[in-house]
Amino acid sequence: MKARRTSSKPEAMTSIGVGILIVDDDPAKLVALRSVLEVLGENIVEACSGAEALRSLLKEDFAVILLDVRMPIMNGFETAELIRQRPASELTPIIFVTALDQAETDMGRGYELGAVDFVFSPVVPAILRAKVQVFVDLYRSQHELKRYRKQLQSLVEERTTALTAINREIESLSRFLAQDVRGPLKTIDGLTKALLDGKDLDPSVRGHIMRVRTASRQIGELFDGMQLLFSITRGDMRREEIDLSGVSRQIVQQFRTKEPKRNVEAQVQDHLIVIGDTHMVEILMRNLISNAWNFTRNENPAVIAIGKETVGGEARFFVRDNGVGFDMISAHRLFGAFQRLHSQSEFPGQGIGLASAQRIINRHGGRIWAEGAVGDGATFYFVL
Repeated sequence: MKARRTSSKPEAMTSIGVGILIVDDDPAKLVALRSVLEVLGENIVEACSGAEALRSLLKEDFAVILLDVRMPIMNGFETAELIRQRPASELTPIIFVTALDQAETDMGRGYELGAVDFVFSPVVPAILRAKVQVFVDLYRSQHELKRYRKQLQSLVEERTTALTAINREIESLSRFLAQDVRGPLKTIDGLTKALLDGKDLDPSVRGHIMRVRTASRQIGELFDGMQLLFSITRGDMRREEIDLSGVSRQIVQQFRTKEPKRNVEAQVQDHLIVIGDTHMVEILMRNLISNAWNFTRNENPAVIAIGKETVGGEARFFVRDNGVGFDMISAHRLFGAFQRLHSQSEFPGQGIGLASAQRIINRHGGRIWAEGAVGDGATFYFVL
């Protein structure tokens, strides 16, 4: 006797109906179980023996199996044991249906074989339907999750392919900047220096040459910044414990050496420790301290504070200054590449430092933000 399928759904709906397998050697009981469950509108498959049930499982998956305990040749427990041995059906829920009473049924063995429940005769239709509906809904949810997972995986693969192509373009542009553009800039720098070394040079001509040299240096610095942005987005990261206090003090000292006449009070908290990539964190702190150093040049004394505070249980690091500050309305522009809130003549720079800082924070899975007011300094917070 072949397994029979029934469904109360129209033909167009059977393709999406969930399979329910009912197994019993008594045809009358199969009819009774089908009549109870067909109102659910799912695909009901009938099998009159354990062997037929196993053959049905080879053809398709089921949301739940209703299995008679007492059957000839292969009883329900033996069938369940074979069902559990198949990887494809080892997690399929099994509800044992039996005319035996609880005292006669080895429920312990049934649960050991993975049964989720026992239903004893006489069957209460509403209760049986409710139990089966739970597993049908669970089955549908699991398959929806699988579908979403496949869609997500496909999307990730598409994005990965696109990012790989973008990275190739970035590497190509980086090589172009390093080789094809750097050469002419060095030539311009050398030629203009030679011209300036000449005698009897007209002052106006000398001024033009100086402007050319200044422009070429600015272009060179701009290319350096672009290459820095490229390098931050590539390469592997190695996380380790970093003495942020020590790194910050070294950077501050380097700035003091470059501008010994600046009156800057640098306040660095002790025992600032972070976990991150050493090279990237050094670039991060250099850019944040450089930003504070640059925008406090009109202050006497300039005050730069580097430390850590805990807000709402979250430890956040900060670089604070008493410089010109900024309008919070424009805060969204701070971390954009080549974005400037002040003129180049007043506060020189290429608008790369904070953009680099944000990319470093992003690679660490953290976040960075700024608070400030015009004429009242700025504070840059970050969490790694």
